Amino acid sequence: MKNIKSILIALILMASLSSVFAEDNSAAVFTRLGIDARSIGMGGTGGAFLDNVSSAYLNPAVLADVKRIELTTSTRQGMGLDRAQNAVALGFRIPTGYVAAFWNNGSVADLEEYDNNGTLLGTFDNADHVLGLSYAAKIGKFNMGLTPKMYISDVHEDTKTGYSLDMGLMYHVNRYFNMGFHVRDLVSDYDGDGTKVPRELVPSIAAFPIPGLVLAADLSGEDDFASSRLKLGVEYWLGMRDDTEIGSSLSGIRIRENATWTDILSKTQAGIRAGVNDGAFSAGFGLRFKMLEMNYAYQMANNELLLNDTHLYSLLLRF
Repeated sequence: MKNIKSILIALILMASLSSVFAEDNSAAVFTRLGIDARSIGMGGTGGAFLDNVSSAYLNPAVLADVKRIELTTSTRQGMGLDRAQNAVALGFRIPTGYVAAFWNNGSVADLEEYDNNGTLLGTFDNADHVLGLSYAAKIGKFNMGLTPKMYISDVHEDTKTGYSLDMGLMYHVNRYFNMGFHVRDLVSDYDGDGTKVPRELVPSIAAFPIPGLVLAADLSGEDDFASSRLKLGVEYWLGMRDDTEIGSSLSGIRIRENATWTDILSKTQAGIRAGVNDGAFSAGFGLRFKMLEMNYAYQMANNELLLNDTHLYSLLLRF
């Protein structure tokens, strides 16, 4: 009961903070869309629980809970106007912690080009990329993570590069409750010309009241809370048991030995999830095997981030 009261108080505080600040649009908006279907299906939450390699993008501190080599890839469909988003992340353990690299790409194809007289000259493409290298370590109940990033913008054969830095923390209160905080774009220069990416501060919480159930909330505040978005999510994995080897989130399968394909596809679990991101509904489901996980998320349009309802697909391999 004490844990439940703590969770409710934290959620109420986040909701109160969210109502104080006005909405605003952000630069480099594709970097705010997310790259993991499990997170997106839960409203974009995950800063205090998403213990897979996608946390290199979301909150690098959570990477310290990942136990094995992981490779994930994702793609977003239905964005309209010839827009696309794709991402890849790869990570592995080292003696002092966990290292991961990720690539996140947003692009628009077939943009029309006109001269000063309004004559159509043809079409061109625009592509923006983020390359990140993350490191995370665990000290007692604390996780700490750091991600230096490179921005690459390619517009009509004109390429510009920039840099940025993300930092994150997570605290394991107990096996039922985590608290996280990360700063995205703490310092930045998006194009090498001094253009700043709005700094984003994200306090987050996650609770695991029973095996397989995750309740999460993230409060995303851009420009130091000049604008904010409250994200809420819930997830339940069917067939989950209380297994101390799974980790603090009670929602992963760890690999102990090499396996045949029969073993790789063993321990089947099915997950369902739902959430809201600043009032926009999302939902999804996943299938998890011993070394393979597949997730899907549906995300409703949000005037601040998305013009269309979209579908995100993620594939995660554990070695």
